[in-house]
Amino acid sequence: MTASTAADAAPRDPDAEGEAAFGEREPNRFGADVEYRGRAQGHEYVARVRHRLLDTSLLLEIDGVPHDPAAEEKALKATEKTDGPEGDEAAEGDDGPTGADDLRFRIDDGFATLRCTVLRRDSDGEHTDHELVTVRTAGLGGAGEVEVSRGLRTDPLIPAEGSPSALRDEKRAAHPTRFAALAAVRRAAGYLIPLLGLGALFSNLLRPVREWVASLLRPVVEAIGAVVNPVLEVIGDLLRPVRDLLAAVLRPVARALHWLRDLLLGWIPDLSLPFSVPDWVPDVVVPLIVVLLVFSATLSGIRRRSAALEEARKQPGGPTDAPDEREKKAAASQKDGGDDAPDGEDPVETP
Repeated sequence: MTASTAADAAPRDPDAEGEAAFGEREPNRFGADVEYRGRAQGHEYVARVRHRLLDTSLLLEIDGVPHDPAAEEKALKATEKTDGPEGDEAAEGDDGPTGADDLRFRIDDGFATLRCTVLRRDSDGEHTDHELVTVRTAGLGGAGEVEVSRGLRTDPLIPAEGSPSALRDEKRAAHPTRFAALAAVRRAAGYLIPLLGLGALFSNLLRPVREWVASLLRPVVEAIGAVVNPVLEVIGDLLRPVRDLLAAVLRPVARALHWLRDLLLGWIPDLSLPFSVPDWVPDVVVPLIVVLLVFSATLSGIRRRSAALEEARKQPGGPTDAPDEREKKAAASQKDGGDDAPDGEDPVETP
């Protein structure tokens, strides 16, 4: 493994890239730097996320080891491309761009969601998918959420106290019905806009443009058709015997399937309503059912996430506390335990 590759895998230097250091940017509706902490899937996670509308980035610290997943993945791909298969086998024994804890990462960056897959070595020594870190950016980029999942279990990471993401979680927990209703309204808009006729309105406005483009392309289409149609007719005449043969072979199969369908379903009587249903009823009922499902799923998701965050905050060690704050709390608890020692006994000193 070359030294340049290891340097590429190191965390980015924001000053060298002309970007403000993490946390120096004032949070607003279009961007915020938020730190998330917590214990997930048996590991201590610290995620430093730069929430942006179309450019969210992630820095991880797993069990005290810092990682830049995007840079490490890029360095690993560059190494595999340079060294080839033999270089990959030789690199299995060293750290290289995998870092001190021998982890690898795979980034999948979407519109408002960034997914980072953590790959760990299995019993065969191969790197396989383990945890999935999902970063969601809400709104225009001013807040979001981070969760670590594996299989059916999902552990949310707790945002720093007072951050835009923490305030968003508090609002959603305080008014879950309101946020679920907003999500349902946004989904309903996708169904109501066509029903209101806005699509037909825009279609009529653009009709002159479509007709003008069609008039320009009509001579070209007719010229191509004059050349291609005779060739297609000749090919059709050549393939007609084959089509007739296939039709003769498949005709008994179609009759057998029709007989089987009548045998299995022919006993079911035709059911009809005693009244006619207007054509607009399905167009209204189906969107309404979808909106109700979205409302129910969003409300359940908000309540489940709020309960998971509350449970994580109650875990021993205070997952939202920084490491130095944890040490101070531990020292204070040890001091209180020493002061409460019985008379005639010395407080127990910790090594």
